[in-house]
Amino acid sequence: MAMRKKYADKIPLLLLIILLVGVGWWGSTQFEYKIEEKDKGFQGEALTNRFLAAEYFLKSMGQAAEKIRLFMPDSHQLQTNDTLLVPSNRISFDRGRSRALMDWVKEGGHLIITAMPVQGDTPEPHDYILNDLGITIKWQAVEDDEEKLPLNLDSVDEDGFWQVDFIDYYTISIAGDFTEDLTAKIAKPATQYEVLWTIENANRTHGLQIKLGQGHLSVLSDLNMFQNYTIDKYDHAAFLYSLSNVQVTSGKPGTFYYSLYEEQASLVQWLWRNAFPMIASLFVVIVISLWMLVPRFGPVINVYQPVRRRFLDHLSASGNYHWRQGNYTYLLNEVRKQLIGQAQLKYPQWTHLSKNDRLTHLSDLSQLQRVAIESALFDSNVEHANDFVNKIKILEKLRKCL
Repeated sequence: MAMRKKYADKIPLLLLIILLVGVGWWGSTQFEYKIEEKDKGFQGEALTNRFLAAEYFLKSMGQAAEKIRLFMPDSHQLQTNDTLLVPSNRISFDRGRSRALMDWVKEGGHLIITAMPVQGDTPEPHDYILNDLGITIKWQAVEDDEEKLPLNLDSVDEDGFWQVDFIDYYTISIAGDFTEDLTAKIAKPATQYEVLWTIENANRTHGLQIKLGQGHLSVLSDLNMFQNYTIDKYDHAAFLYSLSNVQVTSGKPGTFYYSLYEEQASLVQWLWRNAFPMIASLFVVIVISLWMLVPRFGPVINVYQPVRRRFLDHLSASGNYHWRQGNYTYLLNEVRKQLIGQAQLKYPQWTHLSKNDRLTHLSDLSQLQRVAIESALFDSNVEHANDFVNKIKILEKLRKCL
């Protein structure tokens, strides 16, 4: 009985083990473990550098490649047989920068550029490189029934061809050597050159290379085929490698450089091109402001002289002030000081006279009573305004008698 109870307690545990084993076996037959790679897109520098894959490709082929920034104090000096790719529209290239690049090309460099396509009657931005060569890139409509296929380019070293995918509705227009293409609005070139090869399809030109001095200039309708997401398609990589080795015929090819920072013009250049009247007005305002701040030689002449009060007005105002403040004694003492000073000037022995002698002398001169003169000279108590006025009158009469 005890043995049966002992095995009965273990039956649920045994059933649970069997259930877990069954679930595990079923799961192993229904699920399969796999490792799959998921494309997360471009990472790191490739997010901002559209031609990073092209740089790595050329380096893997033994070609020196490097990203640079043109016209900077610390930028690389382009050497003969180097190749420079400028994938932007060169908005920041003024006449001086463009002339410097063309001089480098004539000395033996290879420049690869494109331009901003012009559509219809849209004003064409001035291109200091292509305009002098009579070359422009235009937008040309494509028929809807045309099948979009890459172009077949003859390879240089092989009997086959390369396939390169250009944008169909971008086309290059070239002016003649001695005439102007009025329909395409292209002026005859100011610089004569030799066209080495062109890439054409269905009456549309997508690329050309010209000889300038000892160097080469390659103009393509677009450069999208060399970007990260298209460099591995068709024969884009082989086409880029052939362009980077154009200088092989004239010696060892140099470094392949590409610049990504030439699409934006500086603020000063943009203002100079688009807001010249404002810049000129601002310059005039600054000059006038500086002129006004310069110290002058002496004060400014005032045509209208200010109205000035008489000295008597100031004296009267000072007396009224002391009178309102109750400074009667102060006013009397000031008049007494002036009277004594004047007496000392006229009578040098005045200081040696006694009080009685002074009063007697003043009484004889003014014919005034001795008591009135003593009160005016020595009495400091002023009982009312009339008393103050009388004392002032006596002192004034004494001053006139001296």
